[in-house]
Amino acid sequence: MRTTRKFGAIAGGIVLTGGLLAGSAAAAGAAQAAPQAASDCPSGWFCVWSGQNYTGHMQKVAGNNADLTKYSVFQNFRSYYNHGKSCDFEGFSEKNYHGSSGVAPRGDKGSSSTPGWVKSNKWVNCG
Repeated sequence: MRTTRKFGAIAGGIVLTGGLLAGSAAAAGAAQAAPQAASDCPSGWFCVWSGQNYTGHMQKVAGNNADLTKYSVFQNFRSYYNHGKSCDFEGFSEKNYHGSSGVAPRGDKGSSSTPGWVKSNKWVNCG
């Protein structure tokens, strides 16, 4: 049975008790890039950064994705922003839209010292 919860603000580490976005995921560290801001995420995309406060390597996705594990930053991020135009972002703890899930409403963003991960996503509540 799939459990859906609010994506949350990643603050303080574990966002979802189901472990969707936090844990000890160990991915290769991304090279630090010039400081960025959440506003660097293009309109219509969901973006994650390797560092806190929207720093480090940024990775972005649009559309539904059954397998985000090919994107290293999605397996070890510390900041996120849903800059979707008309939909909320639902992230899943497993590939192919399985496992625990959480929803980041349009405009939701957060930063944490604890890394998070998302293995698949869908855009939901479009309007």
